[in-house]
Amino acid sequence: MVIGERLKALREPMSRMNLDFAPNYTTARLASGLITILVILVGSAFFVRAQQEVGYVLEKEGKWTARGAVEGVNMGQPLAGGTLLTNSSPTDNDHIVVANLRGEIVKTIRCRSGVCRECRESGACYDPIQPLPILSDSTGALSTAFKAVSELFAGKPDRYSIHRVRGSGNVITKNGIVRFDGSAIDVSNFLEGEDQGLYEVQFFPLSAEGNAIQEPKSHSTSLNWSPAGKATLAVAGVHPGLYEMRITHGNESSSVWVLVCSSAFYVTSAASFQAFVHQTDSWGANVSQATKQAYQRAFLEYLASRSE
Repeated sequence: MVIGERLKALREPMSRMNLDFAPNYTTARLASGLITILVILVGSAFFVRAQQEVGYVLEKEGKWTARGAVEGVNMGQPLAGGTLLTNSSPTDNDHIVVANLRGEIVKTIRCRSGVCRECRESGACYDPIQPLPILSDSTGALSTAFKAVSELFAGKPDRYSIHRVRGSGNVITKNGIVRFDGSAIDVSNFLEGEDQGLYEVQFFPLSAEGNAIQEPKSHSTSLNWSPAGKATLAVAGVHPGLYEMRITHGNESSSVWVLVCSSAFYVTSAASFQAFVHQTDSWGANVSQATKQAYQRAFLEYLASRSE
């Protein structure tokens, strides 16, 4: 009896141990499964965020690639979070500038003596190249416009290039918007800062591809510009739309892009364009003046498509 009672006493706590262990084991397996699912979800979220567009190539010189890609990146091309830009055979003039979705510069890389380094606000370029940050705010009208403009660039960046027509003096490169009241156009803004004298002006409509139709929409119009006055033109045959305006002064000929707007669209279009110009001006010396003007031309085409 004594031995039997002792064996029974030993079996009872062991039974209770097994019963207590069963739910703990089940709970542990459940917790392990939940942790695995959480890790997968977090990893998936990180991957999705990393694949999201966080910026665009503003300007580049040389052949740059996103690590792991075969083809090089181009101006206006969107870039995903985590992208690491590389240049396998750099020269001293090679560089690349990247903006976020709001058009703010977030990365500048320049190459010298066969080495490419990331530049900071101080202007020194000695830091190792870092991947693009993953998170970026893409809200706002300017972000929407910048995305549209970048897509235009990615399609054909040479379309908006600044070309000098002829001569060796100063060239007018200011692009912009003018109001059309049905009979006259004021082009004073384009001649601001220019020498006094006689100027010849012609308007050429721009095709959907951004190329000027060689037949002028208006005859050559002469105006005697004075910095203290206004340059108002009466141009027959010009209607609201996007034009290349060619301005000749002496032996110098310039080409600028002009969006001719009706009074109904002028105020909002002009305000939007000024905001975009302010953004391009904020790029400073990181981007060439020609690139800023090219982006402004693309923005004019974007505005023209919205006002049609």
